[in-house]
Amino acid sequence: MFWLLATLYLGHRATVWLDFPRPSWLQFYLDDLLCLPLLLTVTLFLMRLLYGPRVRFTVYHVLFVVTYVSLVFECLLPTFMPRYTADLWDVLCYALGGGIFHRFLNR
Repeated sequence: MFWLLATLYLGHRATVWLDFPRPSWLQFYLDDLLCLPLLLTVTLFLMRLLYGPRVRFTVYHVLFVVTYVSLVFECLLPTFMPRYTADLWDVLCYALGGGIFHRFLNR
């Protein structure tokens, strides 16, 4: 599933780079939805290299990452950098992405 999500992310980035038209929900929220499953899967892979194949993230670990990413990208950065915009839908996408990771990729 990781490779499917990574391919979807790279395909979306290619459409952005090539400036292809796409629906607004895809344009604004797909990256946020895919962020945590990809980030946490890579992190889990690295943790397993260090600590062995039995490492799993608890629901509390995933909730911590969702909260941390939400606070940084939706509260802190928009305050100091005009490039970032606070959006509660992004927080929902982070939470959904964390749920996807915990349910399907945290094995």
